[in-house]
Amino acid sequence: MKYNFYKYDDTELIVLFIAATYLQQEVIMQKIAVFIPVYNEAETLARVLGGIIERTVGLNADIIVVDDKSTDKSVKIARQFTPHVVLMDKNGGVGAATRKGFEYIARRGGYDHIVKLDGDGQHNLDFFGEIIDGLCGGYDIVICSRFHPLSDQSDTPIDRILLNMIFTEILRKITGWRLTDVRSGCMGLKYEYVEKMAGNMVVSGYGIPMEILLRVWDAKPEARILEIPHPALYGGNISRKLKNKYSTEKLSEKSDRLQIAYAALLSVLESLRVPKEIILKANGFMNYRTKEASLAQIRRFSPQIVPITRTASDSAIAM
Repeated sequence: MKYNFYKYDDTELIVLFIAATYLQQEVIMQKIAVFIPVYNEAETLARVLGGIIERTVGLNADIIVVDDKSTDKSVKIARQFTPHVVLMDKNGGVGAATRKGFEYIARRGGYDHIVKLDGDGQHNLDFFGEIIDGLCGGYDIVICSRFHPLSDQSDTPIDRILLNMIFTEILRKITGWRLTDVRSGCMGLKYEYVEKMAGNMVVSGYGIPMEILLRVWDAKPEARILEIPHPALYGGNISRKLKNKYSTEKLSEKSDRLQIAYAALLSVLESLRVPKEIILKANGFMNYRTKEASLAQIRRFSPQIVPITRTASDSAIAM
């Protein structure tokens, strides 16, 4: 928050200084777990972990890495930055690694807030402070939204825009929350929700952000949510592994992702025993049951989707 100090008298400046000092003390006193699921991220992991350490100086923070059976030097690199490196027995997917991480965090206990991000360089660490400020300011979840109206989406592949359109609309109708990005891997949430969902999660793959949101909704439908604009990073400093994936992916693989996301969402709703009438209220939810239906939807929407190019700012969507 920026102030024009020239418009305040001395007494008001003192009050502002005390308030700012108190907020800073509140942040320092909070215990934070920064969690990163990792699979073959040796190219970018040192930069990501080093950036987190820089941004947590003076904070009571643990960095927790869960390695999803990497075949490169990811584990060796992670151990240079943190003693909290958890190893998966087998490669299970980002969802399985996230579940393992949440269980580890819940067993350790004593945290106030959890920040989750990826190790592939897709998340701008300059937003880390905004996530912490939002959580300390009373929000239950803070989401770095790639599809916020003020986020730069110039690099976003068409199928990612389509995926977000589909599943954001579905979750909006189920939860009543005014969301813009339900598949973001960069978010913060109160520890109490991680403690509740640890051991109960069901998603193994890329639907895990949707499961996190739905389990918070199940625990507290009136949860306070803050979305902050975050650029959609599909180029630049992300890993070559991701760049190759985005540039060589076939249409059939895109439809597979749509089906996987659909199956993940359905498994979460069934796990939470969400009434069928609420699920059916999400118009279009049943359009992605088969590969043929998914391909038809991708072909239908792709010509109509135009990425938005804007500059991220300090604006946020809050509820």
